[in-house]
Amino acid sequence: MDAVRRVLIGVCGGIGAYKIPFLVRMLRKKNCEVKLVLTPSARTLVGQEALAALSGNPVYLDGESRYDMDHIRLSEWTDSFIIAPATANTIAKIAAGIGDNLLTTLCLSIPEEKITVAPAMNTVMWENKATKANIAALGSRGISVLPVGTGPLACGTSGPGRMLEIEEIAKHLLSHSEGKKNGWQTGLRCDKQGVSLTGKRVLISSGPTEEPLDPVRVITNRSSGKMGAALAEAAIIMGAARVTVVSGPASEPLPRGAEVIPVRTALEMQKALVEKFPSADLCIMAAAVSDYRPLNISESKLHRSEEEIFTLELAPNPDILAGLGASKSPCQFLAGFSLESGDEISRAEEKMKKKRCDMMVFNRADTALGGDSTAFTLLFKDGGKESFPVMGKLEAAQVILAKIIDNFHRAAPCGDI
Repeated sequence: MDAVRRVLIGVCGGIGAYKIPFLVRMLRKKNCEVKLVLTPSARTLVGQEALAALSGNPVYLDGESRYDMDHIRLSEWTDSFIIAPATANTIAKIAAGIGDNLLTTLCLSIPEEKITVAPAMNTVMWENKATKANIAALGSRGISVLPVGTGPLACGTSGPGRMLEIEEIAKHLLSHSEGKKNGWQTGLRCDKQGVSLTGKRVLISSGPTEEPLDPVRVITNRSSGKMGAALAEAAIIMGAARVTVVSGPASEPLPRGAEVIPVRTALEMQKALVEKFPSADLCIMAAAVSDYRPLNISESKLHRSEEEIFTLELAPNPDILAGLGASKSPCQFLAGFSLESGDEISRAEEKMKKKRCDMMVFNRADTALGGDSTAFTLLFKDGGKESFPVMGKLEAAQVILAKIIDNFHRAAPCGDI
């Protein structure tokens, strides 16, 4: 049987607190031991007795210590500390290092790599520059920051700011613990303390492209755009000054806060990327671009014939990644993706060199294409190589961006990223 994971949940005074009993029940079913800490404002939103009954442990409150130095004892006990819902006020306190209640004091006494924050607030508060700066500060210190959901809010408006659904929070906590066991670290962090994407301009290509045969039919692929959307979400959380996504017709929605340039064909994607690339500090080519397009496009629908064999002539599309690599300045960082059907990692290495990439993400179609998770290997132009096990795509995006920051900082001659 797997070892018991010890999860400490810090509950703030957001309306999403009513969901926490369901999170406790879910974690208990996953062989987790759970303890909870409530801020004074959270006590009016969720029942202390219910949480104690569901968790099988006492609930910790300000002014009701069950033994001396709760913040030290709990920090020694827990494997993971999740703050959910995390209000803008509490996030600001954590960013500033303020410990004025048991929950915020725990944030000073628990190692930051064990802490996860699930924000929840009004859309205007979420998009406030002070909140964005505070979120970026948490990420740069190694605290994992989950994205927010989009939809109806308690204030009667609709938009980004909802606490992530408890299923996603539980999935993150469990994969985070599994990752530490396997020797990799998720979360928005890198090897150089305090480094983030603050002030940087990020360009991402995402999703599939479509090449028309006629007004009805297209040639495309099974890319969902989930990896590109995850990279955009992570870059926004890490404080990037601008996140631009050139996206084909993907099924996965892109995060609010990103500049989205919708395209359909490879030629349209090339035009948009060539236009945006000169002003980008780093570019990640995560799109699954069609290698070929029909040589001739019918102006009317092609009709089926049982007597005739239909022959389709294809022309090669331009190599967008190679074109960007040829025009890349020494101050820019370019990362590509090499999706293969097998273990042809040597092909990914050759592709990285030929197209003048600084980093290549190698993954397999059977563990990546269209799904919610991926396993991948990062290849670097200096010959470095690092493999990661299966993880959620947001987790993968965090790892990829952290490694880009680290390698850009060490290699770029134009100053820190």
